[in-house]
Amino acid sequence: MKTTPPFDLVIGLDRSDRKADLHLLNRHTGAEQRQTVPTTPEALKAWADALRPSHPDDRVAICFEQPANNLIAFLTRYLWITLYPINPISLQKFRETCVVSRAKDDGKDAEYLARLLAAHHDRFQPWQPDTQQTRLLERLVVDRRSVVDHRTGLCNRLQAILKDYFPQALELAGDDLWRPLGTAFLKRWPTLQALQKARPDAIRKFYYAQGSRSEQLIRERLNRLAQAVPLTDDPALLESYALRVRLTVQELELVTRTIKLYDQKIAAVFAEHPDPYIFRNLPGAGPVFGPRLLTSLGTRREEYPKATHLQRASGIAPVTKQSGASKQVHRRYRCSVFFKQSIHEWAAESRFWSDWARAFYELKRAAGMNHHTAVRALAYKWLRVVWRCWQDRGVYQEAQYLAALKKHGSPVIDWLDKTRLQTSPAE
Repeated sequence: MKTTPPFDLVIGLDRSDRKADLHLLNRHTGAEQRQTVPTTPEALKAWADALRPSHPDDRVAICFEQPANNLIAFLTRYLWITLYPINPISLQKFRETCVVSRAKDDGKDAEYLARLLAAHHDRFQPWQPDTQQTRLLERLVVDRRSVVDHRTGLCNRLQAILKDYFPQALELAGDDLWRPLGTAFLKRWPTLQALQKARPDAIRKFYYAQGSRSEQLIRERLNRLAQAVPLTDDPALLESYALRVRLTVQELELVTRTIKLYDQKIAAVFAEHPDPYIFRNLPGAGPVFGPRLLTSLGTRREEYPKATHLQRASGIAPVTKQSGASKQVHRRYRCSVFFKQSIHEWAAESRFWSDWARAFYELKRAAGMNHHTAVRALAYKWLRVVWRCWQDRGVYQEAQYLAALKKHGSPVIDWLDKTRLQTSPAE
């Protein structure tokens, strides 16, 4: 049974870098109109300002494809417009029902977006912003993860450069080249030839100053250096590679300082949020996963009235495909990558902080699951617990949950004595 659309004017918007194609569909008169406007903020503002006087009392909805963070940020100032960001797959499938040849045109896509929303509005959720505090925290944790990924890319690039002329540095500069030991080492000795000119006492003092004070490890490094043979003595190669290494090291130092600034800002915003206690007390959440879990769930509890809704939205719940006698169950691909990543990584970390989580994981591994499949199963289990704490605004209690598992005869209880709680290494 179809319901009456809650709007009078439906607009499909297909946006490119230079222009936006719009298709206006008036539900009452059936009139349709096509427009094209530049995508500059000034042009979009002029279009929106001209639209309202011509439809002063109409309820207006705009449908467009995700991702469109910049478009949402711009249009949210117009409170009389309801936004419907949809998955590109939804538009693709709707287009293919109308055009079997799969021909594609920006103007036609705008029309399909308008018709899709007008005909199936009850299947889509309008965009509803969370609190400003939650959105700020979400932006911070997402961008922090991007900066961490950028640091990883720089480390990979630095390793590739060192392999070409100074491979010994991969052993002598520590395990993580982005740490102060690695960057200070390469700034001081960008080539093996420069390192071999240094006195052993100077090298020993350097390691001590950088916090690496294991005598055995220092002796092993000095012995490795004494036996080291340069990969090349070509001054042309050494001079050029050393410049690239210094540049990459400086970038790493800047990125690492930026991550610390993100951590400080995230900690401050997280502490001022109304719900940090719910996520801070989850096993293994800590200062990194706590804020990420909070922003993944948000504060709009009506958005996930059941735990199953949260499990699906997170991408952790599997997908079942069944046709006749054929049935396939596989992991979910079309979901929020950051949401799924946050839940998955935290569930893996929780094994070192929660007895039942470790036992549950080992139970699934014993049943034949690989590591990531077992972690997803654990995350699926955790989401029911987190959802209940979130809905009730309560704090997770390990002893209480263990008692519940024991009461219901969970096989996890039998595995508790077979597993040993381990301490997670500091990040």
